[in-house]
Amino acid sequence: MFVNMGFVSPRPGKKKALAETMRSFARALEGMPGLIETFVLEEEEGSSLVGVSIWRNRASFESAMKNVRPPRPAEPPEQMRLAPPTIRQFESV
Repeated sequence: MFVNMGFVSPRPGKKKALAETMRSFARALEGMPGLIETFVLEEEEGSSLVGVSIWRNRASFESAMKNVRPPRPAEPPEQMRLAPPTIRQFESV
C-alpha cells in the first residue's frame, strides 16, 4: 500500500474554495488503476487541509500522476494557499 498526503494552509477566507479544488482533484483520480480511496480532511483546529490518496502501490500512484487531468479551478490554487503544499508519502511495512 502507498499513501500520498498533501498538507496545505489556506489563506484567510479561502478554506472552502481550496477544499473544493482539492475535492475536484480527488474526483479526477476516480477510476485510476490502483486507487483505493481519497479524502480531503481539515485539521482539528482548522488551520490546515490535507488531501489523502491511498493506492495499491507506488507505481499506481506515479502512473496516475502522469495521466490525471484535473479540472481548472476558477482561482489558481497558489492564490488560495499561504505556501506550496507539504507532501508526505508512506508505504506499508
